[in-house]
Amino acid sequence: MWEVFLYINPLCSYCLKVERSIIDFTRKNNIDTQYHFVTTFNMATITDYMLMKGYKPADLQKRNEVTENIYEAALLYKAAACQGNKKARSFLMNLQNQVNVLGNPFNEDTIKVAVENSGLNFKAIMKEKDSDTVKKAVKKDQELTCQMNIEKAPTVIVFDDDDPSKPGVMINKFGSVTSEDIINENLSAMLEKTMPTAKESDIEFNQQSRIIYFENFRR
Repeated sequence: MWEVFLYINPLCSYCLKVERSIIDFTRKNNIDTQYHFVTTFNMATITDYMLMKGYKPADLQKRNEVTENIYEAALLYKAAACQGNKKARSFLMNLQNQVNVLGNPFNEDTIKVAVENSGLNFKAIMKEKDSDTVKKAVKKDQELTCQMNIEKAPTVIVFDDDDPSKPGVMINKFGSVTSEDIINENLSAMLEKTMPTAKESDIEFNQQSRIIYFENFRR
């Protein structure tokens, strides 16, 4: 079984493309997979997101707005997880699609559509997102992101739980920000080297992937 950690910006269409790509890969290859979606945001990832959206990184008002929206989306995702992790992931991907693919504003109406599309309870999520439990969960994700030196969103980390001695692989370069076909092609090429049949000596580690040994990734 694979254990996959996806460090993502909860409003990012680029992250959505990578999420779809890796889920599609594991399904096509019949790999039993446990997913961990970890919302992450820092100065670097927020700047990357602003550039992708065509905003000027030096625009402090827009930076504050973007930061607040991303934090709000992270709270919503953790609140959705109270109703089940699988539905929460569906909500997250729906939200990313609504905001950055369909171009809808990040507001309560858009959030409600994403919630209802995922079969979740809107009122419960809106109430839960402001709870101390949810805020602590988001903070814990941020601490893990810092601890593991995650600098880019998206970043994918894959462990093969059937072979605990085999190191995990971190991937944070996918060859494109906009083309899902290129992302699929490059991600598939790297993931194939992580398949259970691949030997460690067959894995080429370069600027697009590196070995991870930290047990702290497994929470």
